[in-house]
Amino acid sequence: MVSVRRKAGFTFIELVVVILVLVLLSLGAAPKFLDFRDNAKIAILEEIAGAMHNGLALVHSKAAVEGQDSAVGSIVHAGVTIPLYNGYPSVDGSDTFRQLNTQIQAWLDIDSVSLTDIKINNDAAAFFVDKSSRNNQIYLFFAEDLADKKVSFKCHIMYQNITTENGYEISVETDDC
Repeated sequence: MVSVRRKAGFTFIELVVVILVLVLLSLGAAPKFLDFRDNAKIAILEEIAGAMHNGLALVHSKAAVEGQDSAVGSIVHAGVTIPLYNGYPSVDGSDTFRQLNTQIQAWLDIDSVSLTDIKINNDAAAFFVDKSSRNNQIYLFFAEDLADKKVSFKCHIMYQNITTENGYEISVETDDC
């Protein structure tokens, strides 16, 4: 009679094959997990844009109540004087980064600092405010993106007071998030 020995464990080749399969599976899944961070940043920017719309509606309502909703005016909101154009916050490119940050914080409760302050301390806040003086636009960037920020960097929110039906424009750029 022939005795049959039972194997106890895996052979070396079986272990290599199992490890190889696990590595291939993880390589396929890794991009999906890494994408969560990008998706989170995009969701945060979209959420802030929604909060901006709500804050702007509140400012416009207060401006209407105070008779400051047509042409040039101003209101005091949350202890800050906000310059207005047609009842919405007016962006003046000659304002300092700190002045614009203070105005944004009055109508949008957000953890932000000015571009000037974020350069001093990159951990000062989650976001920083930048501007385009020539175009009278305000930009809101993630503080962690300071090193990547340039004119063409697209992971931000832009606010601009314009002469349209809404009186303002908010755009969310997420290509580089």
